[in-house]
Amino acid sequence: MSKSTPLNADGVAMCSHPSSGERSKSTLAKAAAALLLAGLSFESVAQDSGSGMEVFETFTAVGQGESRANNSLDLEALEIAMPGALPEKMVDKIPGVNVVTRDPFGFYEFGNDVRVRAFNIANLGVTLDGVPVGTSDPRYGSPIGRLVDSQNLTTIKVSQGAGDVTTPAYQALGGSLQYFTKDPSKEQGAYVSAAYGSFDHISLFAKYEMGEIAPGFTGYVSGSHFEFTPRGLDGLGKGMARRYEAKFKYELPSDKLDITYAITYNDRDDFDTAGLDFGEWQDAEAGNYRGTGQGYIEYTPWDYPGLGDFNYGDLSDQGRNLGPVAYIDSSVGAGEGTNAIYYDKWRNGRMDTLQRFNFDFDFEDGKSMEVVTYYQDKNNYGLWGRDQAYAQTQVRAAYMNDPSRTDIWGQLWYDADGNAIGEDGTIVTEYGEDHAIVAPGTPTYAPGVDFVPGVPGRTARDENFGGHRYGLTASYTWETENNKLIVGGWYEFDHHGTERPNYNLDGGSILGDFRYDQFNFTNYTRYIDQDVMQFWVQDTWTTMDGDLEVIIGAKALTLDRDANGFLSIGEWLKNEETFRSTKYEDMFLPQFGLLYTLNDSSEVFFNYSENMATPTSGTITTAGDTFNPDILKPEYSENFDIGIRGNIGSSSYTVQAYHVSYTDRILASAVPIDSANAGAAGNSVYQNVGGVDSWGVEASGDIATGIEGLKLSGSIAIQETTFQEDLLDSVVFIAEGDPVPTAAEGYRVEATSDPLAYEIYEAIGGNDLGNTPFLTANFDAIYTKGDWRFNFGGKFYDDVYVNTLNTQQLDSYTIFDGGIAYTGRSDTPLEGWKVSLNVSNLFDQYIWYARSYNDEDGQVLADRGRNFVLRMETKF
Repeated sequence: MSKSTPLNADGVAMCSHPSSGERSKSTLAKAAAALLLAGLSFESVAQDSGSGMEVFETFTAVGQGESRANNSLDLEALEIAMPGALPEKMVDKIPGVNVVTRDPFGFYEFGNDVRVRAFNIANLGVTLDGVPVGTSDPRYGSPIGRLVDSQNLTTIKVSQGAGDVTTPAYQALGGSLQYFTKDPSKEQGAYVSAAYGSFDHISLFAKYEMGEIAPGFTGYVSGSHFEFTPRGLDGLGKGMARRYEAKFKYELPSDKLDITYAITYNDRDDFDTAGLDFGEWQDAEAGNYRGTGQGYIEYTPWDYPGLGDFNYGDLSDQGRNLGPVAYIDSSVGAGEGTNAIYYDKWRNGRMDTLQRFNFDFDFEDGKSMEVVTYYQDKNNYGLWGRDQAYAQTQVRAAYMNDPSRTDIWGQLWYDADGNAIGEDGTIVTEYGEDHAIVAPGTPTYAPGVDFVPGVPGRTARDENFGGHRYGLTASYTWETENNKLIVGGWYEFDHHGTERPNYNLDGGSILGDFRYDQFNFTNYTRYIDQDVMQFWVQDTWTTMDGDLEVIIGAKALTLDRDANGFLSIGEWLKNEETFRSTKYEDMFLPQFGLLYTLNDSSEVFFNYSENMATPTSGTITTAGDTFNPDILKPEYSENFDIGIRGNIGSSSYTVQAYHVSYTDRILASAVPIDSANAGAAGNSVYQNVGGVDSWGVEASGDIATGIEGLKLSGSIAIQETTFQEDLLDSVVFIAEGDPVPTAAEGYRVEATSDPLAYEIYEAIGGNDLGNTPFLTANFDAIYTKGDWRFNFGGKFYDDVYVNTLNTQQLDSYTIFDGGIAYTGRSDTPLEGWKVSLNVSNLFDQYIWYARSYNDEDGQVLADRGRNFVLRMETKF
């Protein structure tokens, strides 16, 4: 049976988690015990929420005045964040949000798994000061960590269920993440911080506040540098990022208009990391990794010959040092690169420049308008190693399709009679695997002519991709005594180009530089243009003496997308470019909400929303000859939120429940034989394959302890997310008279209209989504005594599965963090200085995370262990 890994529209393998019917009593007991954490909190300054309730300034504030589940993270109060941590890492404090990263900082973007309830980051609306990121995909989009330094953020607002209709997004099925930067200060001054810690981590940040440059005109500039050593690359390479930002604000004397301009430049480089297949991990745990009789050790191919040529690496310290897992061939300098045959070729770089203007108009009679314009330029690269045989195969295939082509550096070798010649001078099959590829200028073969290889050894690709996008959002608000009307829209144009050429390496060495004059082949050359338009209207009607707010809204979304170029290597081999065009739209996506004030300290809320996510650009470029835009539908979701929140004395809380129905899920999978999109039977193409349902309960809160200086906060989330249909795995053809095929465990066979064709389905209906724990709980405590601050916190993460068959389980874990800080006292030489020590994984627990998910055998990755970071900072 042919097995293929189902992918979502981003090309990310899917997985699942234990079904509700299999939940053990012990797991439910964990939930009951963890509910005790939900009431932990702390008190600070009270503000007016606009709903009659008080809002307490805490680092995890509940979202009073909203008809949706809503929490915000106050980063100025959140002093316990790990220095160097990117914004994606910080939202883990919010109930219903789960973040798993491959390094302590969330730096390696391809390894970050950010989930809000049933959806990952690809299906959330993400904005920065009102500017949409478009997509958070690490290849084609802009994860938020590229666009802003964490130390320039002031607030992160998370809507777990659904962003409101005014959130600009074309792939949002669930909630939203809204990031807001600090405004420039009217006081001139500077701030500098430096941090050093485990894994050769260095973080530097400097900011200069210009003060009031002119009446109403303020600004700041900042710069940061970050570096650390990824696992497996000690002494070889470092992940590194540099970011420069500036922000200027002008408040007109009339107070009728504020104008803000901001710019961010980001330059970062990282190295790919690898994991272990679940089965290999189990073998290591049992002390017999790959049949060596060993467990977590470091070894090389020449120590254990005959076990394959790829999955070797440093498995010492229970896998914490496992990075790139292939070694340099012993024949080309054993030990030159220790781990990491292609460590300098397994690398990614991102250079981004984002500029934005915000115009805030304040008209008379409760009328206002906000206009945001932006332009982003993206320049990226991705390196990857290839062996000689792969390059030779593509070169031969290209010449077979078009013997006259001149874009390839290497040439096929013939003798004077036109016979195809192999490397040793023998006559071979033309274009076959023995047909020699020679360097240009090599003489026609004759006895005694030396072979000069056209693909001398190792090769590598240097992919270049990026482009630009620009857009505008405008939102007009008219507020009267009992009514608030918002109308607006968004337009964006996005151009993205991706070129993946492959070249020889200097001398054919795995450590050689790229020979850009020696082109072998290209995987694709894709150019994508898309126009997005979104319009919204929302009306809030207040009645019952101001106690009840009724919110009714709707949005319309349309996206036009064109793609051209060599969209696949098959097209390049034929030397035939392709043009494709598609359009997705829905002109009515409603949202309805209720917010009822019970009393001065409590309110209840309800929200219903319908959302659409357009298929990603991958669906138009990799669908193959069977692509049909009229068949592939957008994904949809229906989100229900209901809850209560309020204050009890000087404490606050929220309890909320939700249900999400996710339909028309898109995966790259086998095509049903009766499908109009089937083309060749058994072809793999993007399809709408069914749905996922999710329900859950979340609680968070803040409670004053009565102990001076002690602040506590906590949250808990329970969720169950299940596949609703089985997944087509393959189509099997039999000869007449043969028995009906059988399916492996976890699969089933279904007859088709063709008596000789059968479909094999992965029986996942009722299984749960992968790496989505049934129970999570957070708590944090901060104690301040004089000039000292102490913090301690932790998170419980329930067990998860790493395959859709729900047979490969990772255990639950509880991980703790801690820290201590000293602030210099006023009127002393240390005034303005602060030193802090933060520790993640405080007790150095050995934890394994889900790295990727597929049908049968997922991958896992070890936590790196205890991480110390010492930071000094000062203001002047």
